[in-house]
Amino acid sequence: MTKLVLANLKMYLNNNIDTQNYLNDLKQEKDKFIVFPPIIYLDRFIQNGFITGIQNISFHKEGAHTGEVSALSATDLGAKYVLLGHSEIRQKGESDELINQKIKIALNNNLKVILCVGENLEAYNQNQTKEIINNQISKALKNIDEEIMISYEPVWAIGTGKTPTNNEIEDVVSYIKSLFNYKIKVLYGGSVSEKNIETLNQINNLDGFLIGYAATIPSSLKKIIEVAYK
Repeated sequence: MTKLVLANLKMYLNNNIDTQNYLNDLKQEKDKFIVFPPIIYLDRFIQNGFITGIQNISFHKEGAHTGEVSALSATDLGAKYVLLGHSEIRQKGESDELINQKIKIALNNNLKVILCVGENLEAYNQNQTKEIINNQISKALKNIDEEIMISYEPVWAIGTGKTPTNNEIEDVVSYIKSLFNYKIKVLYGGSVSEKNIETLNQINNLDGFLIGYAATIPSSLKKIIEVAYK
């Protein structure tokens, strides 16, 4: 089964040359993955025909909010998706209640939402993964009926090179799907790379991958896409 591939480029593309090289290297694969570039280069990706999303949005509609980006602006530019609740932003103090507001404004502006959830190492060691995820989802999706996607990203696996076992991921994915009354797509993110993609791709109930650093290396992303499309 073909799986979705999402590339979160975070803040790794920092100049025009690197960005253009990235666009050139992946132009043949542009229809096979969804890319979340740095906001300053979002329009470049859209103009080159890539399927794009924005890495975050403001919960404000408009106004005096220096440095923030509205959902309406993202949609108007041509973005189709938005990542919300990523652990790197949660660690800066973003609450599930704030994420809930962002999801509502994203959906009202026709952005498809990928909600990131996951436990830290302490919770994992104490077998609290499902409790944490249930709490995050119930609060972030309060009074929301529209369909979204979920990305399971154990905080302790992001950027560490460590990943849960396939059985652990499969169990969490099944649990997440059991919380919804529609056929939700659940992705996995957290140190996904060209080295472990063959193994991770064997998880039958998984719908795709959210890749971070490995997605910034065109050769690695191509390998991941190749395996995900088997």
